[in-house]
Amino acid sequence: MAMAASLLGIASCSQDRDPVLQMPTKFELNTPAMQDQYIELQEGNTLELVASQPDYGYSAVAQYSAEMSLTEDFATTYALESTDKTLARMTFKQEAVATGICELSGVTDEDTYNAKFPNGMTPQKVYFRAICELDGVEGTRIVSNVVSYNMLKGYFAVPVPGYIYLVGSPEGWAGPEESNAAHYADWRLFEPADAIGSHVYSGVFDMPAAPMFRFYTALTGWDTDSYGFQVDDNSTDFPEFADGTFTSPVVKGKGSFNFPNFPGGKMTVVLDMSDEKNITMTCTAGEASVTVTKYIYVVGNISGWQAPEQANADAYKDYRLADSTGDGIYTGEFQVPAGELSFRFALELSAENGWDNPSQIGFAEADSNNDCSFTNGSFSGPYVPGKGNWTFQLESDSTVTLTVDTNNNTVSYALK
Repeated sequence: MAMAASLLGIASCSQDRDPVLQMPTKFELNTPAMQDQYIELQEGNTLELVASQPDYGYSAVAQYSAEMSLTEDFATTYALESTDKTLARMTFKQEAVATGICELSGVTDEDTYNAKFPNGMTPQKVYFRAICELDGVEGTRIVSNVVSYNMLKGYFAVPVPGYIYLVGSPEGWAGPEESNAAHYADWRLFEPADAIGSHVYSGVFDMPAAPMFRFYTALTGWDTDSYGFQVDDNSTDFPEFADGTFTSPVVKGKGSFNFPNFPGGKMTVVLDMSDEKNITMTCTAGEASVTVTKYIYVVGNISGWQAPEQANADAYKDYRLADSTGDGIYTGEFQVPAGELSFRFALELSAENGWDNPSQIGFAEADSNNDCSFTNGSFSGPYVPGKGNWTFQLESDSTVTLTVDTNNNTVSYALK
C-alpha cells in the first residue's frame, strides 16, 4: 500500500508538471524612464517600453506589441510592432511613432500636415499600452495599463509612394511642366504601397496603337529629368514584344521608346530605378501583377565588415539576401573562403553611423562572436535584435546559402 501510494504520488506530481494554460490577470507596463524628457523623434532612432511577463501557467513564448493614442481613453488607436515581438522589453522605431502621431492627428498627406501644423509639430503627450497574447491561441490577449511619454515632438512621417511620369504620344506630348500637373495625374507610375522607397515604379495604361514614350522624374521641363533608351532626342523602334513582354535598359536622356506594331490596349509598364547605374524598363501587354524584390544585408567578413549604412549601399549590392515573392523569406548564396566565417544581418541600411543601425539582427543581442557549427552541412536557429555574430570555422572554400525568415524570426544556413 505504501508503494502504491508512493507511485500514485509520483503520478500526481507528473500530472502537476504538465503545462496547463491559465489566463493571466496581471500585465504591467512600466512608466518610461524618459517619460518627462523632451524627445524629438527621428528616423533611425528607437523608443522603448518595458512590461512584465504575464503568467500563462507555463513558460509560454508570448507575442508583444503596443498601441498608442493621443487621448488617455484610447478612443482612437494606432498599432505599433516591436522589433522583436517575443520580448517584453519592446523597442519601436521612432519613425513608426511619428507616423502614428500623424495618422491620429488626421494627417494624410503634406497638404493636410501643413494646414494642421503650419509651424511644424510641437511636443505633445502620447499615451501607450502594451498587448500580449499567445500566437494562434484564441482568448489569450491581455492589455496592460496606460503610460505616457509627455514631450514627444513628431514630424511629417506619412509614408507616401513615390511616382514618376510617362510622357509621350499616349498622353499627347503635353509639356512636362508643373503647370500640366493635373494633366499628368493619370500618367504616373507609382511605387507599391508595401515598397515605398524602393524606386521601382509601375502603372497600367490604356495605350493607343504604336505608342511612343519616355519617362520624367519631375515636371521641370523637357531637358532636365528625362529618361529613355538613349541620351539623344531620337526615338528607337522596337517592333515586337517577345512572349508578350519587353525589357530594356534605360539611361538619363531623351531617346523615346517606339512600339510601331503594338495594336493598342492595356500595357503594364515597370521602371526599376533601384540601381541608378542599371535602370531597366519592362513592358507587358495587358495587366500584370508587380512584386518588388526586397533585400536585407549580410554584415560581416563576407562583406568586408563595412558599416551597414546608406553610404555603403553600392558595396552592399553584392551582399544582399532577396525576397522576390513578398513572402518575407530572404535568401542569398555566397562564395566564402576557408577559415573563420562571422556575420549578422541588417534589415535595412541606416542613414548614418551604421554600426549603431537599430535594424541589425543576429545570434545574440550583445556585440560578440558566438561559436556555431554545421551539422551535415546545415544550421538553423532563432535570431534576435542585436549585433551578436554567428561564427563558423570552415575547413575549405565553400558556397553558403543564407536564409532569413522574418515571419518567425529564424535563420537557416546550408553549406556545400
